[in-house]
Amino acid sequence: MHRADLSPAPSWVRPAATLIRHLPAGRYRIINRICRQPPRIFLTNLPRESGGYSFQCDLRDAIAREVCFTGRYEPQETALIRAILRPGMSFVDVGANWGYFTLVAAHLVGREGRVISFEPDPRLFPILQENIDDNELDQVTALQIAVADQTGTLTLAGYDEATGNFGLSRLVSSNTVTSNMFCVATRPLDSVLEELNLEFIDLLKMDIEGAEGLALNGLERALSNLRIGRLLLELHPSQLAEHGQSVEEVISHLQDHGYQAWAVDHSHAATRLAAYSKQIEARTLLRAFNVRRDLKEWPHLLWVMPGLEPLP
Repeated sequence: MHRADLSPAPSWVRPAATLIRHLPAGRYRIINRICRQPPRIFLTNLPRESGGYSFQCDLRDAIAREVCFTGRYEPQETALIRAILRPGMSFVDVGANWGYFTLVAAHLVGREGRVISFEPDPRLFPILQENIDDNELDQVTALQIAVADQTGTLTLAGYDEATGNFGLSRLVSSNTVTSNMFCVATRPLDSVLEELNLEFIDLLKMDIEGAEGLALNGLERALSNLRIGRLLLELHPSQLAEHGQSVEEVISHLQDHGYQAWAVDHSHAATRLAAYSKQIEARTLLRAFNVRRDLKEWPHLLWVMPGLEPLP
């Protein structure tokens, strides 16, 4: 749906969001309950501290629901991005979806900074681009590309709208058969970043449902030359295995380049603290990486180049 055809949020959304953000518990149960019969897509805004930018909100999607009613998505990652990015810095968003982290980062780096966003899903990319254009974010460049180890095309298994999570699109082998299959362009990050004259990336965020091994293989020059300051990486062990790769291989690859890992605490207690606290010290969300302890179902890691602290 084109942005010009969208209406503002229904009258009940803002008071519901205000109430939910003050609840000491039960936020997500209430959100899911009131969104059982969601309205049509509408326009709403991020909180002022995240830039106040408008975005297209589809309450069928868990990401949009969470941002609409709580003001944040993935509160640990949001807190870390806020702690790292400063005006004039650069941010690369690999797996941008409709652009939550892109919009937050654009606010943090300001007009003098740069944001590069990658989203291959043909249903999400137009929304991402419209969210950028309509907020006049000239510091942001969006690309409808799946990052991988070489230039070409691959098959994207797109998210199923019925699941309620529009962030599950992933690259698959050509013989995989599911609904919502798309042929998407691929390029190595090295070549794209060089083409865009981005000499140094202060923070690269990557959440691409198992294609992170392919993406990092296409980032070899930037890693070797220490042009990535920090890498916020979500790993997907079972999906990595579908590409013949493993979490251990990804970790060894980054360690071989001298990068040090810090685990992002996604325990229930840390998630609740990050989600319900108005202010949180981002350092409390990090701990030194331990292979035995931290390689759980979906490890969230902050990788830091030699000579840098995990947070400024």
